[in-house]
Amino acid sequence: MRPVRKIIFVFLFLIHLSAWSQQAEIKGMVGRAKDRLPLSGANIINLTQLTGTISNTSGYFRLPAAPGDTLLISFLGYKTFKMKVDSSDFAVFHKIFLQQEPIVLQEIVIKSHELTGVLPVDLALIPVRKPPKVDLHLDLLFGDTTANAFTRLNDNIRKISDPVGMLYNFFSAHGKDIRKLKRLKERDQVYAMLTRRFDRKILSELLHIPPEDVYRVLQWCDYDEHFLRNASDMQILEALKQCYERHRPVMEGE
Repeated sequence: MRPVRKIIFVFLFLIHLSAWSQQAEIKGMVGRAKDRLPLSGANIINLTQLTGTISNTSGYFRLPAAPGDTLLISFLGYKTFKMKVDSSDFAVFHKIFLQQEPIVLQEIVIKSHELTGVLPVDLALIPVRKPPKVDLHLDLLFGDTTANAFTRLNDNIRKISDPVGMLYNFFSAHGKDIRKLKRLKERDQVYAMLTRRFDRKILSELLHIPPEDVYRVLQWCDYDEHFLRNASDMQILEALKQCYERHRPVMEGE
């Protein structure tokens, strides 16, 4: 019986060791690339497992992960950093320094105007709104890319005239990611992060969707521009889920 017990013990030990090797912690520090100072409150998210944490006052963090998982490190005003977890990463203390995003200042043009009369409101200075110009790229119609030009033109016309079809294609491609995020609960760290973020970076990575596509879909779902500009990432996610549920019977042919 003793040899059998030894075999069982070794077998159980190997199972435990395998499980430990498949789920360990990534440890590291997040800082600023400019001066190497730590960043407190940086978001570290396991995009694969939908778990997350934030860096402490010293920039340190630790997060459970498995080989093959993708981690996202994000901080407001800085470029995001992504890493694919390898088995060798568990034995390394990672020092991650984020690059600050450039601040783009819009050009302000001050024009001088000369009044043409003494009316309180000078009608000559009221701008006349011209209808928007529609650029169909007609120059492409006479070149070698005629077929491609017509295809793109037909696609754009179809998107304008067939919003249901556009929504069908969108949710067919991204419905799986949206359903996955429905598992998020209020107690989850990732949920809390999304309620505090308004830049769409984390949400875009979780959904694998560019922010402009998210806005376009929600506009088709009757969400106004004020909501799209001021809603938190979590509110945007909730709106996407509601839009998905609203159109799911149509997509499933019910």
